[in-house]
Amino acid sequence: MKQLSMHITDLCNEKCGFCVVGSPLAKTDSVAYGDLIGFLLENAGQGFTSVNLHGGEPTIHPRLFDLLRTIRLLKYPRVEIQTNGRRLKDLDFTRRLAEHGVELFVVSLHGSTALIQDSLTQTPGGFAETIEGIRNAKRAGVAVRTNTVITRMNMGRLMDICRLCVDLGVDHVNISNLHPVGSGFFALDMQAPTVAETRRFLLPVIEMMLATPTRLTLEGFPLCVITPHEDLAIEDGTRQIRMLYQGQVHDDYDGFMDEQMRGYGPPCAGCPLRARCGGVYHEYAERRGWREFGLREPSSVGG
Repeated sequence: MKQLSMHITDLCNEKCGFCVVGSPLAKTDSVAYGDLIGFLLENAGQGFTSVNLHGGEPTIHPRLFDLLRTIRLLKYPRVEIQTNGRRLKDLDFTRRLAEHGVELFVVSLHGSTALIQDSLTQTPGGFAETIEGIRNAKRAGVAVRTNTVITRMNMGRLMDICRLCVDLGVDHVNISNLHPVGSGFFALDMQAPTVAETRRFLLPVIEMMLATPTRLTLEGFPLCVITPHEDLAIEDGTRQIRMLYQGQVHDDYDGFMDEQMRGYGPPCAGCPLRARCGGVYHEYAERRGWREFGLREPSSVGG
């Protein structure tokens, strides 16, 4: 996969306390529309198989359809939008996006009930809109991948979230490790599960999902945390992502994350997974140390 990835707005209509962009803190938008067009022009005809639009919340961008028309004019073959799905509650709006070339919605879904989702996003009524948005995406013939950030508030309901996704006909479920930057830096102590908590709740969910036809991937986890399912890591070496983020271009997004956002500690020395693993988020290791990490004996899987 060779993808062009574009952060098109800092602003959002939700206030997730673990937002890596820090959108709840943004009062104005730092993204210039001209920079987005320039990035598209610069990379046109360079073999990119898709354009991924994200934010903030890209569906609230006032010139979203202008941007989509430019993408089509420049003959990029496919468009993906990362969204909380709330504006997709409007079926006509969703169908317009499909008509403008959107073939995948990556929908943030962090709860199986309004109580959990709306608390995490600080958006009363948002859960119902997101669920209707997923249904409308499927009605419009657009594929849906959900993304769930595992937190202490939702980890006990992770199984329910995934079952809900299967019932909704979601094509692909992605579960993400909480990245403690942006708003997430302040949420680390309260919301980031420990390694033991993550394994306790995540591993049974993996087994359940592997028995369904729905694709499952895992994102941002040190491989020792998800073993024996390390092959589910979405950072599998096949992605080539060039990203524009707040005026900076990252030619290799996965490489940037490995080199700048994550690192290795004493438990990583001699680990057979080391060459494939992106490491541990710096902020997590600085706050909680390295004692949790390292491969476990088979008898302790899930503990």
